Amino acid sequence: MEVKVCKNCRRLFQYIYGPELCSDCIKLVSGKSVAAIPEEKRSMLKPLLLEEERKLTEIKEYIQANPTATVSKIAETFGVSARRIFDWIREDRLEFSDASYDAWFTCAKCGIKIKSGVYCINCKPR
Repeated sequence: MEVKVCKNCRRLFQYIYGPELCSDCIKLVSGKSVAAIPEEKRSMLKPLLLEEERKLTEIKEYIQANPTATVSKIAETFGVSARRIFDWIREDRLEFSDASYDAWFTCAKCGIKIKSGVYCINCKPR
C-alpha cells in the first residue's frame, strides 16, 4: 500500500490498485456513466476528470459495438493516448472482449492472462 494524492479532490489516500481517486471520488464515478451522476455531485468533479469520464464511457460503448477494435484504433478514433487506455485497463476501469486478445495483460503475481487489472481473480488482494 502507498499514499497517493486523489486526481480529483487532491486529498491524500491509501492506494492499493485501481483509479488514483480517493474512496469518496470513486463513489461519484464508479460503475456509472457521467450522465447517471446527479448534477449536484457532478459539480464536485474537476472538468478534466469529468471529460476523462465522458471519454471512458464513449470508449466502453465503442468496444461493446466493436469487440475486435485494437488499442491503436481506439486511441486514434477518440484522441486518447494508447498509454491512457492501458492505464484504464490496469485500473480495472476498462476491459476488452475475449476477441481482443492483444489487449490482455498478465497477472503480476502468477502470470496468467487477464483482461483488466493487475492481478487475476485468484491473486487479487481482498
